[in-house]
Amino acid sequence: MSEPKKHRVVTDNELSDFLSKIRPKEHIILFYTGIEDKHKVLFTFIKIGLDKGEAAVYVVSEETPEQIREAMTKFGIDVKCYEESGALKILDYKDFYIINGRFDASRTRALWERLCNEAMERGFKGLRAVGETFCFFEAGLYEELLEYERSLHRRFKIPMIGICAYDTEILDRMGMTGLVLDLIQAHYRASFTGRSLDLLKIDKIRLAERLLDSPDNKEKDY
Repeated sequence: MSEPKKHRVVTDNELSDFLSKIRPKEHIILFYTGIEDKHKVLFTFIKIGLDKGEAAVYVVSEETPEQIREAMTKFGIDVKCYEESGALKILDYKDFYIINGRFDASRTRALWERLCNEAMERGFKGLRAVGETFCFFEAGLYEELLEYERSLHRRFKIPMIGICAYDTEILDRMGMTGLVLDLIQAHYRASFTGRSLDLLKIDKIRLAERLLDSPDNKEKDY
């Protein structure tokens, strides 16, 4: 059995090429190692959408909203301008995922749908969404996170492109790498940056078997 392709971000051109291939309704999972890798991939993803006239939402949990605003600005995104126009929203996870100490998957899905509808009504060409997942691990909501990812399906029912971002160092430190295969199965595409695949310590044969068992695996880049 051949091993599936695993996308590794190596150059700016490769990164842009990978992100430009993502289509509306695709539910993507990103495994990254380090803040720099995370910023490079996610900010490029956001910038491509903003440049195309799409709206973007970034839900923060590993960093603060202000840290993300500052980093995005340094990256070359005119955060102030896009926020003022309504094209960009940077939200704290406490206002989106875990509200008043409680996570409700149906509520979160409804929030995504509302944001997508608002973007389309305001004339944007689509919505790009980023969700950092650190807050779920910090709160011990491992199974709830997996069920939420599954409930979103591999392809969204709304015209949104989404990337769920996972820090492999956190997964490794918390002993949660066993969730990775199931998380991958809940998404349409998976991307690994830098050392992330090696750090996850996944049996590559098992990974290949699980991914190739997917009915639409030929459409996905790994």
